Amino acid sequence: MASENHPLGITSPLFLYGAYQQEPELRAASVRGQLRYWFRAIEGAKDANLETLRERERNVFGSTERGSQVSIRLYEMNRLETVETSMLPHRSNGKSLAKAFKQGQTFDLQVVTRPGVKIPNAFQRALYTWFLLGGLGKRSRRMFGAFNVNNRDNVNNREIVDFSSADKLIASMEYYLQSFIKNSPSQSVPPPPFPTLHPQHSWVIVGKTTEYREWQPLMIDLFQKLLRTEKYRNAERNFGYAMQGRRASPLIAQMRKVGKHYIPILTVMRSEVQRSPIDWKVLNNFMRDATELWDGETVWGGELK
Repeated sequence: MASENHPLGITSPLFLYGAYQQEPELRAASVRGQLRYWFRAIEGAKDANLETLRERERNVFGSTERGSQVSIRLYEMNRLETVETSMLPHRSNGKSLAKAFKQGQTFDLQVVTRPGVKIPNAFQRALYTWFLLGGLGKRSRRMFGAFNVNNRDNVNNREIVDFSSADKLIASMEYYLQSFIKNSPSQSVPPPPFPTLHPQHSWVIVGKTTEYREWQPLMIDLFQKLLRTEKYRNAERNFGYAMQGRRASPLIAQMRKVGKHYIPILTVMRSEVQRSPIDWKVLNNFMRDATELWDGETVWGGELK
């Protein structure tokens, strides 16, 4: 049996619930859902064949016919405090309040395999990509549910991700993403029907600004200086929607704390779905504007053609 323990420090309020939607709850199933998503983004960049990808996913995460190779457990080291927070902090009306786990606290993520089974490399790739780019819970594509991982890789005796500065975090991203997706096809490939981190169909930017000492101003600027400006508000369906056929946002806007300040991490992944087309020029413009606003640096991919 193999096991790993990863302390996760909550960077922005975490809206995570079980059956009872009024009280936050740590849910391993929610983490598994995130890891499945990033598994497809990584492995699909190397082979976008859906049947092959589904079989590889079943081998790692299990299915109704077979058990998973890996179990995920979440533990509170101390009882986590909750705070009532607006899910729409850029609005001044004080509405959309809900309870969330308060930022500045830590919980443990434990990964355990069955006896005699090593942690699969594909699972590790998904886990580390989530550490770099993802979030957890409601509104995690809009900078809520952010976290920092605090742990060392015992094999290489190094921090899993270096959060001491934006440049160190960028170096961690480049190291992992290049090693995870080094075998992606180099020739031109059509956009897949699901989001992947193929370098031709994704764009990851890290802001190097040092102006944010708290999480709220960064999140508010995401909306007031970008998403809710006239330029993008009039094209808001390109950023996901829930009415007339739901489509998740192709933009995953997250944040991490580096040193004493907070920086944005923006990921766009292109996929083509016939029933809900997106104007990818709008996403390109958004990423260019975000780069200018936050002194951003492209760490993966680039403009979506």
